[in-house]
Amino acid sequence: MKNTFFVFFIYFLLTSCTKDNYLISYDEVRTIEISDKILIDNGVIMHDPVFNYNTYEQFLKYLVESNRFLIVPQKDFDITTSTDMVVLSIRHDVDDNINSAIKFAYRESKYGIKATYFIRHTSSYYGVTKRNYFKRNDQIKDYLLAIQNTFNHEVGFHNDLVTLQVCYGISPKPFLKNELEWLRGNGLVITGSVAHGSAYSPIYHYLNSFFWEGGEKDTTDVFYNWKTVQKGYELIVLEKDKMSNYGLNYEGYELKWDYYFADCNYFNGKRWHMGMVDWDSIEPGKKVVLLLHPQHWD
Repeated sequence: MKNTFFVFFIYFLLTSCTKDNYLISYDEVRTIEISDKILIDNGVIMHDPVFNYNTYEQFLKYLVESNRFLIVPQKDFDITTSTDMVVLSIRHDVDDNINSAIKFAYRESKYGIKATYFIRHTSSYYGVTKRNYFKRNDQIKDYLLAIQNTFNHEVGFHNDLVTLQVCYGISPKPFLKNELEWLRGNGLVITGSVAHGSAYSPIYHYLNSFFWEGGEKDTTDVFYNWKTVQKGYELIVLEKDKMSNYGLNYEGYELKWDYYFADCNYFNGKRWHMGMVDWDSIEPGKKVVLLLHPQHWD
C-alpha cells in the first residue's frame, strides 16, 4: 500500500467538486449517537477538496495499511519507542466545533487508532465565558465520554487559563480545580494539558503556558511577559501553579518529537495538510506528532 494515500490525494484533487457543486456522502453509520437526546449527522459535505472527512479517512487507512506506524495517544508518546516503526501521536485541539471532533473520533476508532482530544474550556461548546462569569454546558460530558469510552481516545485539557485571568477576570486556580474535579467526577480520565494559542496572546503579550511554573522557558522573546501583563492602566500579576497539584502529568508542547506537523501552519499562503509530507520517507524509529484541528476539516 506504499504511496496509497498520495495516489488517492492527487485523484481526489482532480475529481472533487467545486464550491458551487458540493458533494455529499455518508459513512455506513449515518448517525452518531452521543446520548438518548444527542444525535450527530455523520454525513460529509465536501466544501473543500482537501479539508474534509473523506480525505482524512483515506489518510487513516494509509497509516494502518502501510504497517509503518505505531500510533499512540499523547500520554504514551514519551514512553514509547520502536526500532522498526515510526512512533506517531495524533493530537486534536478542539477549539470550536465539538461535532467535528466526534466525527474525527469515530473515524479513527473505525481503524483502531487512538488519538488525544484537548478540550478548550473557553469554547462556546464547553460553556459561556464572560467578564467575571462562567457557566458550564453540563451536556459536554456526554460528548467527552463518547470520545473516551465509545471511541477509546484520550481526553485532555486545552489550557486557556492565562486568557481566563487576563481577559475575563476569572482566577484560574480555583477554576481549574473545579473543572477537573467535575470532569473526573463524571468519569473522564484527564492526565495531560496543552496550551491554547489564543488570539489575545499577541495583543497582551503572554502565552497560556505561563500559568505553569517554569512555563517561561517556552519563549525567550522579550515580546512576551511571563510574570505580568499590562492591560490598559491595569498591571496584572499572572497566577502560577504546578501541574502536579492538579494531577496532570504532561504538557503537550514539552513532548519529545523528531517531527511536528500542524494544520494551523501555512506554507506559500496555503494551510498545511498531510499531502505535503512524504510519509513513506520518515525513517523507522523517528517520533512524530501530528496536530489537527477538527473544525478545519468540517
